[in-house]
Amino acid sequence: MKTQGYIKLISSADTHKESVIEFNIIPNEKTPWHYHTLFAETFEVLQGTLEVGLNNRVHQLKAGDRVTIKPNEKHYFHNVSTDNCLIKVTVSPGNKNFENALLISKGLAKDGLASAAGTPKKLADLALFVYLNKSKMVSLQKIAAPLFNYLAKRAIKKGRLKELELKYCS
Repeated sequence: MKTQGYIKLISSADTHKESVIEFNIIPNEKTPWHYHTLFAETFEVLQGTLEVGLNNRVHQLKAGDRVTIKPNEKHYFHNVSTDNCLIKVTVSPGNKNFENALLISKGLAKDGLASAAGTPKKLADLALFVYLNKSKMVSLQKIAAPLFNYLAKRAIKKGRLKELELKYCS
């Protein structure tokens, strides 16, 4: 099984209609409830198990299972097992910023600059992650959206995004 920070870009929006990314999700790694407006996401479990919340349902996916989340559908994922989970995510239409967000977060994790689950330790880097993948938060978390947007734009202006892209996305 791959270790924390493992990510492989299989197909990029630069040259294909879809973005296809393989990456690991460590035990207890999870995302908050969120949604995307620009693309659909298909999660396919390659190894391990993954819980995926979609609207008001919870799916327990095992190797070979897949689920597609359409634009504007609220969802989350959570590795509730004690083993790593390896997944392939297909984003349609492809989205370069989404690719870069994942490459940066897993790169930061590998370098010890994020939690093992890939949550950046620096608030500005976390804001850039949310900004790049165009995640829209739900419930109380959406209160932080204006602050995250401000911090992301400030980090872009200061050159932090370019620095992270050069290091992790080249």
